Amino acid sequence: MSTKSNRRMVRRLFLILVALSSFSPVYAQQEEKPKIAQLMIGQMVIPNDNDRVSGGDYDIPLIGFAFQNPYGGSRFPYGLEGGALFSWKSDTRSFAASGGGGGGTISVSLDIEDFLADIFFGVYSSYVPTYWFRAYVGAGPLIIYGRRETEQVNSSTLQTESGSDSGFDVGGYVRIGVDFILTDDWILGVGIRGTKTGLTFTDSTGDVDVEGFQYYVGISARF
Repeated sequence: MSTKSNRRMVRRLFLILVALSSFSPVYAQQEEKPKIAQLMIGQMVIPNDNDRVSGGDYDIPLIGFAFQNPYGGSRFPYGLEGGALFSWKSDTRSFAASGGGGGGTISVSLDIEDFLADIFFGVYSSYVPTYWFRAYVGAGPLIIYGRRETEQVNSSTLQTESGSDSGFDVGGYVRIGVDFILTDDWILGVGIRGTKTGLTFTDSTGDVDVEGFQYYVGISARF
């Protein structure tokens, strides 16, 4: 083979290698840094099913972290995930309470302090169609702890009544998210997480089921 032909072949091989390295899929990079650690900030929405309590649903800020550890797959990686979320908020609402034997109602000022924490562990699967985008879904069981403290002030008599309720329970979650891969190490994402638990707060206003949807933004690191 002539020197000119050798140079032409070498040049073609070089161009092919450059093209392959330029369009290398993200899952090839994940083999080197497969695990993902995620910091999440957002809010949890707990439905308010008592029409005597003003203010609509309970919007509670949250912060938490999660990890994902893939065990297989290339374009569709799958594996285990887990993490913990914490939510808390102080809120003031009005409550229409019974006025006594006359059958009327009185307005009561209601101060509410909520704290929630849940630990979850499940499985996930993701889809990586290109090097800068990833979508995932995860599901599994969770353990939740909640505490609610209330203080009622009667607007007419100024009498104060305090109460609290707390407990542990188990449940399940499903979450869906999309990630925008900024660099080999850093990812920006958004997601939604739905929870179903048996935990209920009980006070003088009635029962509040501690379940609902959580909306979050997150920044993740691969390592």
